[in-house]
Amino acid sequence: MGSNDFFTVAYKILSYLKYCYEHGEQPDPGVINERTLLISKAQYVETLRMLSDHNYIEGVTFTHTKEGVLYSFQDARITIEGLEYLAENSMMQKAFRIFKSFKEWLKTVTRW
Repeated sequence: MGSNDFFTVAYKILSYLKYCYEHGEQPDPGVINERTLLISKAQYVETLRMLSDHNYIEGVTFTHTKEGVLYSFQDARITIEGLEYLAENSMMQKAFRIFKSFKEWLKTVTRW
């Protein structure tokens, strides 16, 4: 499982939103985005869209323009379904073990 596959990227996004929920913080688009995840903008937007379509996150908006898709992550939040997905999905648990801990990854992006 690579660091840019869907399950790893989804895990990082959901884990960050879970952290924000647990600490009463608004998500910072500068902390988790295509650059910090080392993926393309297209992959990031599509991952957000899939997580939103499956009700794992809410509050993300998408606007289609001639230049491409614009998105707003600032009001994103994890849902009960997203929390359950993190807790129950064995692929997410495997990704967590492979990358040791989400906190270690996030420390490389920003001060926690």
